[in-house]
Amino acid sequence: MDPLVVATFAIVALLEIVIPLALGYWIVRRFGVPWRIFLLGALFFIAVQVVHAPLVIATQNPLYLALLPSGATTAFVGLALYLGLMAGLFEEVGRYLVYRYYFRRREIALTRENALQFGAGWGGIESIFVALLVLSSMASYIVLTGDGGAIPLPDDPAVQAQVEALRALTPLDILPGLAERMMTITLHIAWSLMVLAAVVYGRRSLLALAVLWHAAVDAAAVYLVQIQGILVTEGVVFIFAVLALAYILWEWRRMGVRAAA
Repeated sequence: MDPLVVATFAIVALLEIVIPLALGYWIVRRFGVPWRIFLLGALFFIAVQVVHAPLVIATQNPLYLALLPSGATTAFVGLALYLGLMAGLFEEVGRYLVYRYYFRRREIALTRENALQFGAGWGGIESIFVALLVLSSMASYIVLTGDGGAIPLPDDPAVQAQVEALRALTPLDILPGLAERMMTITLHIAWSLMVLAAVVYGRRSLLALAVLWHAAVDAAAVYLVQIQGILVTEGVVFIFAVLALAYILWEWRRMGVRAAA
């Protein structure tokens, strides 16, 4: 067991919790948006996943098996596209419905500031859930690679291979996960602004664009992480995140001009 790996697990998990909360706090202080909007983003993310996650779990294997006669590559590409499209449809349509019906019914203003906080909460709670998974991975690493032999392991080559893979971990293998969470939060804020624009401007084409953009990011990540590895995948997600940041700045100015008119 490498203490640096354990420390990296702990630091990454801590930052994946602290950074989105710090972002929410900054939005509260800078723009006066209440924490309630951050919490709404978190709650509606969970509400969407209650339906989305079980449906994906129930359908992804049958879909892959149905596509397999066309070849393993075709089946995997089809699965990646399906997973991406499902994420885009559920999350972006979910955002649209929240803005159009819940926000208006509760008389919550459809402003860029509220969308910023809503997106921070949506992406933030996802980051916090991932942090819990990181802590779980840290616990597994400690138990399975510790010198004390905390639990007896079966004499199975597959199990031994997994333990050896854990022992080969370095801090650099863990850090990309933190970068991915920060990029994903940026993307969620961009999508939150784009879907808000779809409601405010009455342009459903922007909702369709948000769905397709989200689907492209998720499909690319699912496909590339298996084919090209984590570093190439994170590089592609980084490009998407840069585009997201550019869109946030552009839409922020456009909505500001509209609000001042």
